[in-house]
Amino acid sequence: MVPQAGRTLAIVDDDKRVLDGLRELLESVGYLARTYRSPKAFLSNGDLSSYDCVITDISMGSMDGFELEQAVRGREPEMPMILMTGRSDIEDRGFAGADERRVFMRKPLNSKVLLQAITRLLAFPR
Repeated sequence: MVPQAGRTLAIVDDDKRVLDGLRELLESVGYLARTYRSPKAFLSNGDLSSYDCVITDISMGSMDGFELEQAVRGREPEMPMILMTGRSDIEDRGFAGADERRVFMRKPLNSKVLLQAITRLLAFPR
């Protein structure tokens, strides 16, 4: 599986270890990865259309991953999103199948499954 050259992914998480690990993984397979320690930092960065996909934690400080998704989709309605969580009840509440451009993943992440999900999401036209 070879990523398309020039694809840029945003990673939003308040855990620096998660940010660093995901950035290393994604860059090792050819993606450009930009990391943000908070949703506010990501949203204030400017043009969201420069990103091809957003990977975000659900449980963060003042804005959670669902609120971030809503803010992103308000500006970029077709943006693919991967929402990560350590909680099992999120999928149980029926969120998982509600949007084909949204993928839920449980932490700890499986690298192979994550890369497959990214490939699938990036296949959607924007």
